[in-house]
Formats: sequence, C-alpha cells, structure tokens
Amino acid sequence: MRKEKVKELVKLIHEINPKDRKIKIMNVCGSHEHTITYSGMRSLMPENIELVPGPGCPVCVCSESDIINAIRLSQRDDTILVTYGDMLRVPTKEGSIRTSGKNYKMISAPHEVLKIAKENPDKNVVFFSIGFETTTAPTAALIEMGLPENVTILTSQKLTPEIMEILVKDEEVGVDAFVAPGHVSAIVGANAWRVFPEKYGIPTVVAGFEPDNLLLAILRILYQIREGKSELENVYRGVVRPEGNVKAQKLMYKYFEKADVNWRGIGLIPKSGLEFREEYNHINAKKVFNLPEIEEEKVKGCICDKIVLGKAYPNECKLFGKACTPSNPKGPCMVSMEGACNIWYRFGK
Repeated sequence: MRKEKVKELVKLIHEINPKDRKIKIMNVCGSHEHTITYSGMRSLMPENIELVPGPGCPVCVCSESDIINAIRLSQRDDTILVTYGDMLRVPTKEGSIRTSGKNYKMISAPHEVLKIAKENPDKNVVFFSIGFETTTAPTAALIEMGLPENVTILTSQKLTPEIMEILVKDEEVGVDAFVAPGHVSAIVGANAWRVFPEKYGIPTVVAGFEPDNLLLAILRILYQIREGKSELENVYRGVVRPEGNVKAQKLMYKYFEKADVNWRGIGLIPKSGLEFREEYNHINAKKVFNLPEIEEEKVKGCICDKIVLGKAYPNECKLFGKACTPSNPKGPCMVSMEGACNIWYRFGK
C-alpha cells in the first residue's frame, strides 16, 4: 500500500510542478536528509526541483571552541567528561575527545549522568550537552530532577528557527521553500515556522520521516508555488501540534536564555543559541571552570561550512570520500549519522 502511495505522490509532483523555474527546497533535519538520500528521492524529482540539505546536524555545527574545552576538561585528573557518542569523534585542531581526551564516558541519554556522578563522588562530572531543541529539553529535565553537587554542564545548544532565518536572508543560498524538521517541531510547535511564509514569503511544510510523508510535504510546497501562495502547513499532525510541547518549552527557558553563540564554520549568530541563566552559573561548566573562547581554525580543503548552509553538496568537496571518510573524518559533517557528508558517503550512490 505504501509503495503505491509513493508512486501516486511522485506522479502528482510531476503533474503540478511549475516547470518554468528552478525550485530549491531545503530540509534542515539530518533524518530528513537520510530518508531523501537513502530512498533515492532526488532521482524521482523533476529536473527543476533541487532538494538541498541545510544545517540539520547539531554535531556538525557544534562550536570547535566548546569541543576543545571538553577535551581539556577530560584531561584533568579530577574530572570525568560525559557526552554523546558522536561527539567523541568530532575533529578539532587539538584532536578529538577520543584521540586527545583522557577521562570520558559515552552516554545515550542525559539521565545516565546521574548514575556516573553517583558512582564517582570524588570526581567533577561534566556533562557536555549539545544539540538543537530536541536535546535541550531533556537536558533541562535532567536539571529539574536535581543534579548532584559534583555535576556541571557544558552546553552547546543551538536554535533551529534562528539559523533558518539567516539562510532566508542569504541571497547566495536562494531558498524557495522549507521542509521543517519533525523532531524539533514536536518541541517548538508548527507555529515556530510561521515567520517564513508570513514575513519572507517562503512556503514551509512540517514533515515526518517516512518517504511518503516527505513526498507529501514536497507536493504541498509545489502546490503553493504553483498557486502563488506562501503558507505554513503541517503534514505530521500525529506528532506535531501547532503550539508544540509547551511544558518542555517552559522547562527549557526556566534554565536557559537566548544568547549569541558560535556555529562551527559559520561564525557568531546573534540570539541563535541557549546559555544558562545567571542564577544557574553554579552548574555552568563554562563559569565554574572559567573556560575560554578558543579561535576556530578551518580544516584546509573542508567545505562543511558551505554544505550546512546549503551552498554546496558533499560530493563537491575535494576531500569527500578520499581524505575524508566516516572512519577518518576531517570535517564535522562526516562524523555524525545525521551529517550530510556521512549520509552521502553511505547512501549517495
């Protein structure tokens, strides 16, 4: 049944496609890019439709400064660094946590930090928490549970709507429409994307992760463009509500506030991330350990910055698949399973 639905959606896409212009549709979710590339969806599109990956991988845009500070913390004899598996392999000018770190542990969920802290009461346990809104909410929930005295948090949290607005304003990117991320939308709500059709005239559709749901989102975008409309639509209504998860949002902003933060390869973007409110500086590792802001150094030949901004595809990088592979990543886009380079390396053919 699903196969027939896919065929019908592809047929409709070709039928309503405005053939008189190029149309660039950007996704800002690593899972969306995985579905598009793994399924060969680009090969099913009309020639004038371009499906381009954007900044959908939080590992890819995590500040090099934050990663280096995490490495240095793990090198302390009195400290255990705790973070997610992908972060262990992200390269920096001082190596990765795995190659240059000393005392570190991998977790798959924030609550595991509590067990590590309990088992190591004589150590400073630093949770290196990175990601978009989908991981910020669980980090806030962890704090709400009550942290042991030996736990602090090194945050590198980014906000998705803010980076999307940067992309809209960049004429070189030339985005015609957005497929809004399903996981993030479950937290922030479909209404978080309303600014794009209403302020910038960019059709925006919230989508899930199955091929048929993504194709439906593309179909709705093309319909809007053909009809000269710019609207917000949600084809992932079983998961995403207009207002999102209000409880999670309140919890996030109880502990964090918007701040100017660095995006790797992109630079400092005003109010595009979350940092601890001043009253929680006692659990803010950046304050507790007086961590410096370290100047980023770009990897020679790496174009991750252009890839996450939708200005280039992974196979346009001279390092891609040669000097840079998932087993030997030179840039952050090749590390995570949600990174565009990693996805294209595994499934791009």
